[in-house]
Amino acid sequence: MKMNNADYARLLSDTAALIEISGGNTFRVRAFEGAARTLSKLPVSVESIMDAGTLTSLSGIGKSIAQDLISIRATGSFELYDTLRADLPDHILDLTRVQGLGPKKVKALYDKLGIGDLDQLEAAALSGAIAGLPGFGQKTQDNISREIERLRRVGGRRPLTLALMIAQPIVEALRALPQVQRAEIAGSARRWRETVGDLDFVAASDDPEAVMAAFVALPGVQEVIARGPTKTSIILAGELQADLRVVTLDQFGALLHHFTGSKEHHVELRKRARARGLKISEYGVFKIDAADGDPPVASRTEADIYAALDLPYIAPELREAAGEIEAAERRALPALIELADLRGDLHMHTTASDGRHSILEMALAARAFGHTYIVITDHSQSSTIANGLDPARLRQHMLDIDAVNAQIDGIEVKKGIEVDILKDGSLDLPDDLLDELDFVIASVHSNMRQDRDTMTARVLRAVESGHVHAIGHPTGRLLGQRDPFDIDIEALIQACLKHRVALEINAGAGRLDLKDEHARLAAQAGLPLVINTDTHSAEGFAQLAFGVGVARRAWLEPRQVLNTLPWDDMMAWFAR
Repeated sequence: MKMNNADYARLLSDTAALIEISGGNTFRVRAFEGAARTLSKLPVSVESIMDAGTLTSLSGIGKSIAQDLISIRATGSFELYDTLRADLPDHILDLTRVQGLGPKKVKALYDKLGIGDLDQLEAAALSGAIAGLPGFGQKTQDNISREIERLRRVGGRRPLTLALMIAQPIVEALRALPQVQRAEIAGSARRWRETVGDLDFVAASDDPEAVMAAFVALPGVQEVIARGPTKTSIILAGELQADLRVVTLDQFGALLHHFTGSKEHHVELRKRARARGLKISEYGVFKIDAADGDPPVASRTEADIYAALDLPYIAPELREAAGEIEAAERRALPALIELADLRGDLHMHTTASDGRHSILEMALAARAFGHTYIVITDHSQSSTIANGLDPARLRQHMLDIDAVNAQIDGIEVKKGIEVDILKDGSLDLPDDLLDELDFVIASVHSNMRQDRDTMTARVLRAVESGHVHAIGHPTGRLLGQRDPFDIDIEALIQACLKHRVALEINAGAGRLDLKDEHARLAAQAGLPLVINTDTHSAEGFAQLAFGVGVARRAWLEPRQVLNTLPWDDMMAWFAR
């Protein structure tokens, strides 16, 4: 399977960690880290730059690392990486997934205690051995124990964004086969769950053997673990399992419905079917006393399946046994928000802070995406790692936005900031300067281990300030990397209602924050939300689809999302 920039960056970053763990040269560590950062921020495919023969023109990519990248493309790895992996325990890189354990601390754990995997780390934490090491202590040991519990809980599940990045080329390859009449992604990915355990694909074809042969021959297939006439299972890079099931076109709707899930939704449907003298399988809805060979009551489309049970079609995102069947029975399902309903994006970054593209480049990309307005919200001054704006730079930035508005038609570029909520709840810029802006997002970026009462009071102070329009990524989580900080969501919702502050559904690939349960809670309380990308590049506007997926799982209609409105209508809600 074709590798993307993130795959190349991960291998380089892992190499830097392995060099440091093995006690290698510090300058070499920094070289690989710098090259990984370059690739992670690269707006075009690194492979296109390889094809042009200009790899060494990239910042931090010298002749040696350029050759390593060429080797990765050809073989999936390179000599130094393989040598380092052979010299260290197989799973030592898993330790770097533990928050607070950088390569230096992993090296100390390996050198002093011989720890090379998570099981050994957990045992050492339980025994108290870690607390006795120089530079660690009881607090670090307790944090390690909590982190291991989190990693065990997450298990082998991957963020939805990563899973779909892998799944989309596969389903497109299936659709391109002449033998395939229809092909879709199924499973939890189709329901837009925030994490995915494995990938499910369903296809309609009269020649299933040809489809199976093409499936196992896909690039990136590491192992075929099962192959039959209608089902095949493979292992992809990263130990991700993918299953394909093939039926005729007449059975496709039933198959797609069955393997979309959820299990809990199907349990409720089966109860409903039995009450009507019916039964459901992956091949359709049948009369309960149907003999083998009897035709189904419904099977061709998912709408047919629901109609056979006296229900309207239920969208995949709602199929979680969370009241959707009762709502369908009452004909009270929400008219779910669509991507096309959004008129603008209220959270993004440019080269003024840590973004990759200029104000003009972001505006042109947003206009091409279909937006009628955007807000430029670069970081504020305390985010030094993100080159945050101090008051003087922000004032110049506002003039730069005015200049862009003067030279571009078809989109309004609004002045904003993502202002840090400081440790005590104060805001990172003067109040009078914030009031000059069109839109202010306030976010927590530091001191995330505060207790529940302290964190709640901190964010509520920002909400109550009268200078904030929305709270960005309200729980601070990073999928698979960092748990949400502890905050009273219900108290936050009530404060936002009182002070006319929206909560954000951050569609960023690693965030999806708010999560769907919290977004639904907010909407039920009458608090509107905003859906933003938090993009740092002109290519990032497509991530809005992930935020819309969260919103649909939260049962949101367009009227409950403020940036489905024209700018003036949206801002009328914030009038205090």
